[in-house]
Amino acid sequence: MRGVAVLVMIEWHALDSWTRVEDREGTAFWLLAFLGGWAAPLFLFLAGLAVPLAGHAKIARGISRQDASRELQRRGWQVFLLAHVFRLQSFLLNPTARWSSLLKPDILNILGLGLVAAAWIWGRGRGRRSEAMWLAGIALAVVAITPLVRSWWWPSLLYPRFEAYLRPVGTFGVFSLFPWVGLLFAGATVGVYLADQRDTPALHKRLALLGLSVFAIGMIGSYVPSPLAQSSFWTTSISLFLIRCGVMTSTLPLAWLIKRTSEAWSPTILLGRHSLFVYWVHVELAYGVFMRPWQKSFAISEAMIGFALLTGLMIALTLGWQKWRSAPLVPSHLVVAPPARRRLGARASSLETAS
Repeated sequence: MRGVAVLVMIEWHALDSWTRVEDREGTAFWLLAFLGGWAAPLFLFLAGLAVPLAGHAKIARGISRQDASRELQRRGWQVFLLAHVFRLQSFLLNPTARWSSLLKPDILNILGLGLVAAAWIWGRGRGRRSEAMWLAGIALAVVAITPLVRSWWWPSLLYPRFEAYLRPVGTFGVFSLFPWVGLLFAGATVGVYLADQRDTPALHKRLALLGLSVFAIGMIGSYVPSPLAQSSFWTTSISLFLIRCGVMTSTLPLAWLIKRTSEAWSPTILLGRHSLFVYWVHVELAYGVFMRPWQKSFAISEAMIGFALLTGLMIALTLGWQKWRSAPLVPSHLVVAPPARRRLGARASSLETAS
């Protein structure tokens, strides 16, 4: 599923960067943009889902819950740090960039902070039920107060780049904690459920039913007027949040079924396993300074051809990245044996000569 999110991400970034202005008003562009809008929810949802799975796997290996939580939090801080390293790279490659762009919150920033928070909450749990209740409660609370956050006065006292962590502020940020981090907590809730069950067809039938039920509740809620005047369906509504969570949850069994029935090599799985590398490289290829002459200059059909070419290039680069990471840093014939091993080897040689 993370590989699907990667493909959708590349599709939207190629479309957004290369499609000319006059082609952005039609139905085709809207449908493709709607599809591309699923990339960020999928990444956040799946990142949250992995927290309880990884945590309980560590506990099964004998690691305490607190230590497992700290390790998962450390991973979240690493992602948050990498978000700023990525911004630094973009700044260095763009001669017209401003210093403030180094602080721009993006998907990696929100994902990293969300992982830290979800791992900390998971570590405080006393059992599967309490874990699920806390994570689900926080997910709903985040989305419920999002319309209120948009109207608070005190965030305006912050530097705009920091205010953008809480709510949209012009072009100072792409993603904000409210409501996006709620999707990560929702994924963590589903992860608790998966970690407590055996991986059987019955589990995935229940998971599909759960997802469809949540989706139905969201659809029904979309026809009910919101009690908050500031709420908007496409940005801050609980109904959209439930629809997204329902669709992503009910899609998990489909991904499980495809993976179970096919053991063939899959480029989707390849991209999913190296999603951070793909994100890091393809964003620069789509939006970077080297692509400036071609940005917003193609028809939709031409932009989609560019998407296909960029996807093929990323598969090739990811294969090379995977091979490079699996190769030893020092070739085996250049590895120097430890002193003790050298002494044993010399002694064996002398004994062989003597005999």
